[in-house]
Amino acid sequence: MEEEVESFVKWAAELGISDSPDAKTHSCLGHSLSLSYFPEAGGRGLAALRDLRKGDLILRVPKSALITTETLFNKDQHAHPSLSSTQIFTVCLLYEMGKGKSSWWYPYLMHLPHTYHVLATFREFDKKALQLDDAIWAAQKAISKAKSEWKEAKQLMEQLQLKPQLLTFRSWLWASATISSRTLHIPWDEAGCLCPVGDLFNYAAPGEETLGSDEEQFDPHFQRLTDAGFDEAVAAYCFYARQDYKKGQQVLQTLTLFNIKFGV
Repeated sequence: MEEEVESFVKWAAELGISDSPDAKTHSCLGHSLSLSYFPEAGGRGLAALRDLRKGDLILRVPKSALITTETLFNKDQHAHPSLSSTQIFTVCLLYEMGKGKSSWWYPYLMHLPHTYHVLATFREFDKKALQLDDAIWAAQKAISKAKSEWKEAKQLMEQLQLKPQLLTFRSWLWASATISSRTLHIPWDEAGCLCPVGDLFNYAAPGEETLGSDEEQFDPHFQRLTDAGFDEAVAAYCFYARQDYKKGQQVLQTLTLFNIKFGV
């Protein structure tokens, strides 16, 4: 396992992903952040390797390292206007998974979670355990929506000659959950992007310590330096410390997921 992690961070560094001002390093981590495990606070995540101040740039992921629909798939070659951008991205992810070790993104793909606990994956027992009618209805609706989207995308998946195991509803649920839970907002694609290393940050809901003063809340510069987002000026996804962190503390992100859900 240690060898796999070491191989992954070395691969990421070759793509220009870095937590250091000097991008030419043998590892993408080691200056500001380290991969750690927090059993009571989100599981695997990123820890501060040094004291960090609010607004510090702590990770930079070049545009070329972001996984998007256009990096995996030629949409002009397989035009399906009836499918949403998210459905297309889900198919792309399954197609790339089918390549196995021959995929350029294999070091990243192999570290993705094997399972997700989202409403669309709930079994009958799980739904009944919700007890409240509204909650059960929401789970049923999520499952129905996922099945509908899977059936709509079936023709494209067959056209791409995906392996039989990747054509199943179970595989679709995994890929769509990956897209819905891990993608970051980008301005040029509604489906968002998968961000190697950047998606290792665990999420924390914004609190008073992240909001700042009234003036800061309405200052775009302040918001940029306490959040994460794609910076056109440097053609990279940049992550900033949302608060002061002491060495060893888990470093969290807040508004990144907000940007995904609401397109901020």
